[in-house]
Amino acid sequence: MQLERVPVPEKLDWRWSWYGLTFSDIPFVAVPGLVLLGAAVVFETSTAWAFIGSAATAVGLLVLKWRKPTDYLERLIHVALAPRRLSHKERDTALRPFPLDKDLRPR
Repeated sequence: MQLERVPVPEKLDWRWSWYGLTFSDIPFVAVPGLVLLGAAVVFETSTAWAFIGSAATAVGLLVLKWRKPTDYLERLIHVALAPRRLSHKERDTALRPFPLDKDLRPR
């Protein structure tokens, strides 16, 4: 009797999402809301602006992540912080935009 083969996904970790927002998106929503809440307390204004700011940030993240993979924001941050060939960590090479031969004529 042969065993039935079932494909196993590469990532076995469990990801929770709510309308595309994951747990890793909480700091992107909470930090601006907490800053606005602190400013509202210090300047004695309405604390409703903190909730409005958090809701606006969440909607902005929803629009940014619409129809993209669940780890899109993490990948975006990793790519933005990765060193590149033409970065400050390596020496850049300067090339002429139009190379010339020995007689100063375009090739």
